[in-house]
Amino acid sequence: MMELTASAPAKLVLLGDYAVLEGARALVLAVDRRANVRIAAREDRECNVYAPDLGVHGAQIAIGSDGNLHWQCDEATKAKLSLVDHVWHGLLDEGLAPLSRGGFDLHLDTSGFFHVEGSVRAKLGLGSSAALTVALASALATYAGHGDVITDRTRWMRQLLNMHGNWQGGRGSGVDIAASVAGGLIAYQLVGSTREPTYEAMRMNGLHCLFVWSGQSVSTSDSLQRLALWRDTHAADYVAHMDELSSISAAAIDALAQQRVQSFIGLTKDYARGLQHFSAACGLEIYSPAQKRLADMVSGTDVSYKPCGAGGDFGVVFAEDAERLATFGRAIVSADMQVVPLGLDNQGVSCHMRPDAKSPPSRILT
Repeated sequence: MMELTASAPAKLVLLGDYAVLEGARALVLAVDRRANVRIAAREDRECNVYAPDLGVHGAQIAIGSDGNLHWQCDEATKAKLSLVDHVWHGLLDEGLAPLSRGGFDLHLDTSGFFHVEGSVRAKLGLGSSAALTVALASALATYAGHGDVITDRTRWMRQLLNMHGNWQGGRGSGVDIAASVAGGLIAYQLVGSTREPTYEAMRMNGLHCLFVWSGQSVSTSDSLQRLALWRDTHAADYVAHMDELSSISAAAIDALAQQRVQSFIGLTKDYARGLQHFSAACGLEIYSPAQKRLADMVSGTDVSYKPCGAGGDFGVVFAEDAERLATFGRAIVSADMQVVPLGLDNQGVSCHMRPDAKSPPSRILT
């Protein structure tokens, strides 16, 4: 029986946080924690979903004559699998859903997005829903016989952005989807009045990064909802902050492209100060107490620190010298932060199919 696997990497926004929503250039890194999806064909017509990270161990679904999913489980389980429902219907609208493939077991694995210490398990803010969206949509489209549509990564990214954006209520920038599709380090931007998503590959050019975590989980969607309310009542202040952040982010990305690493680090310090001012104005906790202590630690040094994305959970330390960064890393525990080993993932979304369990996997997309 045919089996297909797909995976997509996590992401961290290194620059352009918040301002990317308004068309700023953002720097985003795909990291080596991946969402994994496996589809195993069945000989009967039964369809089941397994998502152990959500506490789901076999939710049965039926595919109606109109292609819609009908969940044969309780409402609580259905709610946990809302992303599956959303991705399926997005593919259905595009004519990419596997309607005539018979039964299958669908396995979802996002275990790499959790930090486990003893009996404590906490979710890391690395864009798990976006990575799972990319992996799941790519797996289902390929399983349906439409693997060709995902070979053009830019086109596939834009299709996925429409699906994921609708699920988020249109509040997100899509930077996480782009990173999960493309992999590597990219400069991402929404261009023009139509907010056309574009990206270009970047290089680290001697820049070294250390990723630290506050130990707490933060909801990006909640932050974006609160920000939207503040923006509606403080439009002029919002524009001023976004313009400042946008200008700094663009200059920093240019500096990195030109291999001016020290200039890049200095500009990230400017961006961090801009985020602090923005946080104070809008009332969002972009800097957790632990992150504020860490920011104080780097003041006056040749390294920089800033939160990543919505803030409050992950942050990144930038340095030109790897040994200097390692020395600083050993002092981070005093700021109540944890160093999380994350590496660059250059692969992006990947699909593999094997016609039967005894055959070697064939690579569909890497």
